[in-house]
Amino acid sequence: MAELRPLSVELYGRLADPCGAAITISIPATGCTAGELRALVAGHDALLARLLANTRARFCINDQITAESARVMPGDDVALMPPVSGG
Repeated sequence: MAELRPLSVELYGRLADPCGAAITISIPATGCTAGELRALVAGHDALLARLLANTRARFCINDQITAESARVMPGDDVALMPPVSGG
């Protein structure tokens, strides 16, 4: 079995409502893709899973908005943000 490491994921907007401003997820020590991390985050809380299923939330890894194929490593600065609009 792969060794796991904790990773803090900051949640913004309505994504923070179910669990607060940040959650800790265990990821493989070798990392995972943002898409795999999305599934792990969804598994953390049922309401958060529903919100993720109904929004186009994007990961920001080390201050860069990323694709689902981007690699996430333990120690990265990770945030999950819903779409925003301005006026």
